[in-house]
Amino acid sequence: MVGELSTGIPALDRRLDGGLYPGDILALVAPPATQSQALLYQVMNERPTLYVSTLRPEESVQRDFDKHGGIDVSYRIETTGNNLTMEGELIHELTGSRTYTGNSAVKDDPLDDLYDFVESIERSINLIVDPANPLERGDSRDAYNETLSFLGAKLAETDSLGILLCHTSESQPPFRDLTLIAADVVWEVDVVSISKDDIEYQLRVPKNRGGTIITEDLSLDISNRTVTIDDSRAI
Repeated sequence: MVGELSTGIPALDRRLDGGLYPGDILALVAPPATQSQALLYQVMNERPTLYVSTLRPEESVQRDFDKHGGIDVSYRIETTGNNLTMEGELIHELTGSRTYTGNSAVKDDPLDDLYDFVESIERSINLIVDPANPLERGDSRDAYNETLSFLGAKLAETDSLGILLCHTSESQPPFRDLTLIAADVVWEVDVVSISKDDIEYQLRVPKNRGGTIITEDLSLDISNRTVTIDDSRAI
């Protein structure tokens, strides 16, 4: 086993006695209208990453990386559930648009895609799923639980780190409890206040299996390219 894996946020690493354990599954729980991806980018700059997008196309994810200033370490972007039939591809070639392929498009099961991506891991990396919500709203609770178990085993085998971005909503995904049960670490991000010049975020760590529990609420300073803990603010 390698040493603790850095979160990319030095002040948080210190509070966690070095970072996260190899093999950990981290559930990052946050509202969709927050800068939660900034925390993912911090982790991505620490080691190679397999970035699995469940909702947005690869081009959209890449644009976000570029706007952020680029990622310093190697990464690969994959998407789930977006394969089309040959008929759909032919219509796309003829029209130059996906608009007319709706009836002929056959989407893969995103769990099958994720399983294949996880199976391909051969070395210590980050595996990021952004977001986990579509998987948590799948057809089979057992299949999702089995995929989480396989993910945990593969991460432990390769000393990797798994991060599942879990957006909050009024209607919680039916399998969210399985995500939180499987997670070794849970981070909760919320907006505390919004002012003319500033948005104040709060980070809580209610679960850290086998690691240091952080009982305080941490104030996050999220800029365009960095995330820091603001010790000057009292929550």
